Amino acid sequence: MFVLALCLASMNNKRYTINNSYDIAIVYTSACGSNAIYTDCASPCAPTCENYQNPPKLCPRICIKGCKCINGYIFNNNSDCVLPSEC
Repeated sequence: MFVLALCLASMNNKRYTINNSYDIAIVYTSACGSNAIYTDCASPCAPTCENYQNPPKLCPRICIKGCKCINGYIFNNNSDCVLPSEC
């Protein structure tokens, strides 16, 4: 069972754990960088270094799973979360 969990853990950026009853629990994780968090509902129109001074006027009201910058940070051209002064 442990080998199965290790094999599964290497797939699809998910972490699998085995509890005492030998069930496999799936915990979604993500490799978000510094100053970012993973969310099930990120905006498709997140502010970036290119648009933070003039953000899009219209943005679809949909959720996308992925990383988002914490408050006060925006995405740079490398998809890293930086302070606007670092753009």
